[in-house]
Amino acid sequence: MQNEILIIYRDVKYPRIEIKTGKPVLIIPSNGKYDSAELISRHKNWLDKKMAFAKSIQKKYKKLKIYSRSEEELSALTSKIVEKFSKKLKKKPQKIIFRNMKTKWGSCGTNGRVTLNRMLKFLPPSLVRYVAFHELLHLTIRNHNKKFWLAMSQEFKNYPKYEEKLFGYWFLVNKANEALENNHAPNLIKPQPKPRYAQVIIAEELG
Repeated sequence: MQNEILIIYRDVKYPRIEIKTGKPVLIIPSNGKYDSAELISRHKNWLDKKMAFAKSIQKKYKKLKIYSRSEEELSALTSKIVEKFSKKLKKKPQKIIFRNMKTKWGSCGTNGRVTLNRMLKFLPPSLVRYVAFHELLHLTIRNHNKKFWLAMSQEFKNYPKYEEKLFGYWFLVNKANEALENNHAPNLIKPQPKPRYAQVIIAEELG
């Protein structure tokens, strides 16, 4: 198991395991306080489950189409979506911000600002709509409780399918980005200003 995991030392407080492209990465504080073998052994069950999930999603969604649109096109698309859903929810965000995000597709701050991941430009309009609605809904329902998912299901009848597909795109887009950085880009993404990795959908901070 340890030979299959990439180990990286960084100036972080706690160790964590990430699965961005379907391959596990163990990030360890550079202070020398943690033993990689012990960490991997202790969290083996969690890692096995997440790896099995990642492999199943990658296999199921390996032929997804990666869209090619500029950030200006993404902004225009999102503006229309936000305007429509804001009227429906009777709640308007203070501001929409696009940036490279390392842990999620989007977020909604307590100040009413909605932040969206720039990598949404590679996703189909249906998923951009889903992510935008998800974050706008947080303007009125802060937590992922039953009320939140009930509201999601009223707009997106089969929302678990959307959630699963987001995983599929996450692995696919990050693999394509990894190939771009290594100059082995497949014909999935046309060369353009490279987005950074935007989301750690599967991650666990270790103690």
